[in-house]
Amino acid sequence: MDQNAFMELNVEIMKPIRFYFALISGKLSIVLLKLLRKRATNFPGSVVLTLCPDFLKFIGKPEKMIAVTGTNGKTTVSNMLNDILKDNGYDCTNNNFGGNVDTGISAALLKDCTLTGKAKKKYGVLEIDERSAARIYPYVKPDILVVTNLTRDSYRRNAHVEYIFDILDSNIPDKTHLILNADDLISSSLKKNNKRTYFAMQPIEGEQPTVNIVRDITVCPLCGSPLKYDYLHYNHIGRAHCSRCSFCSPRADIEVISAAPTGNGHSDIKLMNNGTEESYNVPCEAVINLYNATAVITALRTFGLSEEQLRKSFKKIAVVKTRYDITEENGRTLRCIMAKGQNPVACSHTLGIARNSPNSAVILLWDDFYDRRETSENTAWYYDVDFELLVNDNIKQIIVAGKRSPDLLLRLLIAGIPEEKIRITEHEDDAAALLELGGIKNIYIFFDMYVDRYKDSLKEKIKEMMKNADRSAIS
Repeated sequence: MDQNAFMELNVEIMKPIRFYFALISGKLSIVLLKLLRKRATNFPGSVVLTLCPDFLKFIGKPEKMIAVTGTNGKTTVSNMLNDILKDNGYDCTNNNFGGNVDTGISAALLKDCTLTGKAKKKYGVLEIDERSAARIYPYVKPDILVVTNLTRDSYRRNAHVEYIFDILDSNIPDKTHLILNADDLISSSLKKNNKRTYFAMQPIEGEQPTVNIVRDITVCPLCGSPLKYDYLHYNHIGRAHCSRCSFCSPRADIEVISAAPTGNGHSDIKLMNNGTEESYNVPCEAVINLYNATAVITALRTFGLSEEQLRKSFKKIAVVKTRYDITEENGRTLRCIMAKGQNPVACSHTLGIARNSPNSAVILLWDDFYDRRETSENTAWYYDVDFELLVNDNIKQIIVAGKRSPDLLLRLLIAGIPEEKIRITEHEDDAAALLELGGIKNIYIFFDMYVDRYKDSLKEKIKEMMKNADRSAIS
């Protein structure tokens, strides 16, 4: 037996008493939550980490693990990975029922372990928060790690992109095979000595790139000279090179060469996989989500699934209605689209969807509801969102709902949107009453992840209004 194997055996034998106490207490908390008909999310993880702070060191892990991190797309990518692996016979431990920080990871591993702490499942798919890297990666070492992108996000919590980059770069295990976005000059530079596979996407026919107010990298990190873009999708995501030195975007191993919507939120895509063409129908249309699907394909081809396995599984995946929901009624279309709150890139992207639809009304539920309840107000991110995209004749009406509606009104006026187009209310439930359907064909509800209750209520009210509205009034 070599020294490393002997050390691992000793760790297995020398688990402390506090670990077993935490393990049993955590298991009991899961049972109690089920009896109370409560969803067992982060709470069992909080229990075990309180009783045994190094619980993740001793708990058994699946033999083969895929993890997902990055600013935007973590949940979408990890859910698709888990669904496709499950469809192909891989039973995976996952944390899609809970959080992506250390408590959520602990709860997921706790749920799928024996009473002695050994993993029950051979495979795992875990979504991992970027800032939690220092608390997770010393103990949970994924074989494959997908990094979707790195952009500015949640300023009070995440500071700036370089800060998050350093956390990841310092903590990602050396053995981990990275799946990186070649079109992101920031995340593509992580852990330069690790094995890596790059994905990318060429310009898509009919795409209107969003030239954002902010761009998270504008100069060469080697010599400080301005960057030049060969193409740009949004923010800093595209192919770029230094105007002076040899620094440039890395060459992609898997690259989307075309994409075309097929209806119901799906698209046909063609990509080149190291010189070989592959084709898939994926459950997404918008560029940011096409990147997510490409990341999934790259990770699972690296994992070992075939093109045919992926193609068959993608046909069974529906667009997640909690994040993107389309309702058609009496000649009008209502779209409910979630964007990550306090994230100007994600929110700008959703606004770009509305700008191309004629005779549209937009309802904004971007009130930072969760942040508003828990901490002091921070509205700085509103000024990095591209509300200027709504300065468009296609947009007939804008309704802003929530306690911070006066702040958003100010931002919309600064963007140059005529005041007569805007209606505001401090009560989300009252937003439907402000909607005027005459001449409106497309309605958009843009919401963040903490206002589902308000979004669902508003959706039902508007559906009823659409049902009873005069169809002939649609322009």
